[in-house]
Amino acid sequence: MKAHIARNQNAGVPLALGWNLSAADRGILEGMAPAFGMKLLLVSPADAGKTVAQLLGEVETKSTRTLVLEPSAYPPALVLANFKDKDVDTLLDLMKQAQVNIPLKAVVTPTNKSWVFGDLLAHLQEEHAAFTAAKETTQA
Repeated sequence: MKAHIARNQNAGVPLALGWNLSAADRGILEGMAPAFGMKLLLVSPADAGKTVAQLLGEVETKSTRTLVLEPSAYPPALVLANFKDKDVDTLLDLMKQAQVNIPLKAVVTPTNKSWVFGDLLAHLQEEHAAFTAAKETTQA
């Protein structure tokens, strides 16, 4: 009888893709990880051309777009996958209390799962800029 090895060892595991995280913020997230059963996966500049699904280990990494980002190209980002809604809210609340500085945040969706990570960062940066501008306008 042959052993069956799961194709994706992270299936169903709460995952956080981290981009450009400070050592302090990374340490705080790693400290929170056990409470959520979360794995923190750091995305390197050389991996920015992979899709979100590839980074999560859901599909094989065949050919990827040649995209290497400078670490300073985008501010810190956190992309969450396989979290229950209530756990996302709890994690975000805990991050706020701990004064974690990660301006770009997203949850993996069926749509953005197929996006190249660098493109997702660009999109999140645009959304963040628009949201910040709208917030400043309403406060003025």
